[in-house]
Amino acid sequence: MEAEKLREYAAENREWEQKLTKRNQQYIFDLNKALDAANLSEEEKVQALHEMLPVLVQEQSTGRTARQLYGTVSERTEQILATPSNNQDNTTNPVLMWVDNTLLILGVFGLMMGIIGLFSNQNNQVYGIITLILMAMVGGWVFYLMYKYMYQYERPGADKSQRPKLWKSILILIASFFCMDSSDFVIRLIARRN
Repeated sequence: MEAEKLREYAAENREWEQKLTKRNQQYIFDLNKALDAANLSEEEKVQALHEMLPVLVQEQSTGRTARQLYGTVSERTEQILATPSNNQDNTTNPVLMWVDNTLLILGVFGLMMGIIGLFSNQNNQVYGIITLILMAMVGGWVFYLMYKYMYQYERPGADKSQRPKLWKSILILIASFFCMDSSDFVIRLIARRN
């Protein structure tokens, strides 16, 4: 959320808090303390209160309290903590996941090849940098496919009805591992000819 919008929400929250009854003000005070204790970010706290306060101000005119609307402070805190954050959408961007996996595999392969080169008594040909990068790119793609077809459905709150059949996932992963091995074979052939 933009800083300007966050300040605007915080100002509106303060205005609404002034309109609350003493009992509801105490509820919001206790809720703020509970959210602070749960290490909720200021942005998420302001958003949660911005959703609650207008409803609470409107409903208190009919005699309903915050506890009647939202339950106890601890129940409401758990509900707020259970709602998924908007920031989580950035972590499932396919390109970013592929780049992240590629860099991870590149680091692991580079470290492995460096250690093997240091401790090997024979004069074995180690992979070149282009070979390592290409293998890491293909490996990053395979890791992304594993996430896309299997692991994303293991997250809490994931829609398991969209999960592909197990046999389909296994076939896709076998095909992607075959592509990875094939690319390794092709890269080795190209490296030998040069």
